Amino acid sequence: MAVKRTRLIDYKESFDQNTSSIQSKYLVECDRLMDTAAAAAAIAAKPIPPNYWIWNLLSNPRTANPLWIDVDIEYQIPNRPYDEPNPLLRPSVLNSSYDEFTESYFQDTDNQLVTTTAGERFENFPMRRNGNLLLQITKNFPSFPAVAYDNIKYTRNQGSITIRGTTYAAGTLLFLPATVAETTEQVQGIRYNYFATTFRLLADHGTHLHKIDNRGYFEKVSNKLRRIPADDGSILTAPWPLNENGTKKPNYSDAPFIRTFKPYALAAWGIDFS
Repeated sequence: MAVKRTRLIDYKESFDQNTSSIQSKYLVECDRLMDTAAAAAAIAAKPIPPNYWIWNLLSNPRTANPLWIDVDIEYQIPNRPYDEPNPLLRPSVLNSSYDEFTESYFQDTDNQLVTTTAGERFENFPMRRNGNLLLQITKNFPSFPAVAYDNIKYTRNQGSITIRGTTYAAGTLLFLPATVAETTEQVQGIRYNYFATTFRLLADHGTHLHKIDNRGYFEKVSNKLRRIPADDGSILTAPWPLNENGTKKPNYSDAPFIRTFKPYALAAWGIDFS
């Protein structure tokens, strides 16, 4: 195999004070037409300024003379954590916000809507604002396992997870669908293709585990609803405690059956968020 030969014809260099980067422009002559790879390799092999990295490397043949190749090379100082040359080795980026919502203001300690002290239901419940912590973690991965991410959507963490020094106990984070952007980046003359993935974890403080009292103004008898009368036969002003079948308990003071919302399933996510 014949050895490829290159010859340096011209060279210019400039320094950008804003970014502390060195911009170098070379004119290289090759012994083969439009051999941009050989020209780029010859320039990349030159000594790199101390404390700098090759940040960008481009080579293009001249139209008038295909043996002449313009090579542009940029050197930068990696003085920031995210200046890791390999995008797949960069640490994750964490952002937090709040998933805001409104809720009925008049609730008791069991998160149940309440009535007035006379047993009258409110027709217009005043609303108040609330919100849950939403963690957004962006990290680069070499692949996009779409099916795996879809299988764990809307599940809770099966084990405890530590993110930036904060440990979240099992079952306290909800995995919302991840968003992904496929990206191509050239660093130090190397072309990288990766998937910038943003994970959204909702710390909803157990609202998916709410329990509610089984009370009502009607009971179920033979698959039909029948109004429950008060002890004196008048209309109830407050809901009566019911059992698990929807029929009334013997006494108004009896504890009602407690209904529990179906919680989100627990799952092992198997994702490194660091």
